[in-house]
Amino acid sequence: MDYSIFDCVDSGTENCPCYLAVTGDCLVCSRLQGKEFCDCRYRGVCIYNEFTQSGKKINNPRKDFVAKVVERKQYLDDLAVFVIEVGKGFALKASRPGSYVFLKTINDPDFYNVPISVMKSDIEKGQLHLAVKSISTKTKLLFKESGEIMVRGVYRNGILALKEIVGERGRIGKDEKILIITKGVGFAPAVLLSEWAGDRAQIDFLIDTDKLGSEIILDYMPSKLDGIIKKINLHESFQKEEGEGVAQIIKEGKYDAILALTSDFYIEKIREILSGLTPSLGLAYSNNFRICCGEGICGACSVVNTQGMTFKMCKCHAYEP
Repeated sequence: MDYSIFDCVDSGTENCPCYLAVTGDCLVCSRLQGKEFCDCRYRGVCIYNEFTQSGKKINNPRKDFVAKVVERKQYLDDLAVFVIEVGKGFALKASRPGSYVFLKTINDPDFYNVPISVMKSDIEKGQLHLAVKSISTKTKLLFKESGEIMVRGVYRNGILALKEIVGERGRIGKDEKILIITKGVGFAPAVLLSEWAGDRAQIDFLIDTDKLGSEIILDYMPSKLDGIIKKINLHESFQKEEGEGVAQIIKEGKYDAILALTSDFYIEKIREILSGLTPSLGLAYSNNFRICCGEGICGACSVVNTQGMTFKMCKCHAYEP
């Protein structure tokens, strides 16, 4: 197993050390886990040293702030895009692939926070475009807002195994060929990644418009996209015989990597296809795990694999069963 799987998505950033350093639960630093020796293998600035020299303080904890809703675009009865004003600095941080924020109505308690992927970051205007699907209590309350909402972020790992797409240096290689498969609001993080890539890579889209519609795709598909866009029904596609549907597209596409922004069911279906390919392709996928606080504190995101290892999925780069 690649040790980088254990790396914290916040390590080495302006948000490190975080709350987990205080409680002895740092995902990277063995000293902050209570050990008397260092075996962290981390190649950045020493987290333990940063924490002790700062007087054991948390570095730049993410705070709630009120954001103005400058526009609300209604697409379906249960789907709208909120354009919120956050400032240029915040928008710049939110422009990286996999970024998401927590939203809630101003008067509701903190446990109404809901993670929403950033679909578009307009750095010049200091605005974020967020697709909100009204599903249950949290999003139904949020869906009614049109003036101001409470925002917390930016959080970074809405996409797991992102290094399969952007590489170790955080950039998409020139002339890479990537296939993005999306269903529903999984389209939102796909748009952000495509904007980040610009014209450096060829990106093909397979889009299941169920619960999404076509209008939002026309409005938000990046103009610099150098690839094909195909609308499909994922359920029907995976029912087709070998050599047809999604499997055929992946095998014949000569892609460098695949990005699956779908439910876990379809991610596993795609993983099965890739396991039979030689050479194998890298797979990045949406973080569909139970995210509650975003900081790894509450433990709702904890997943235990077959080796008994615990992963805090709001902090880890990836997960290996």
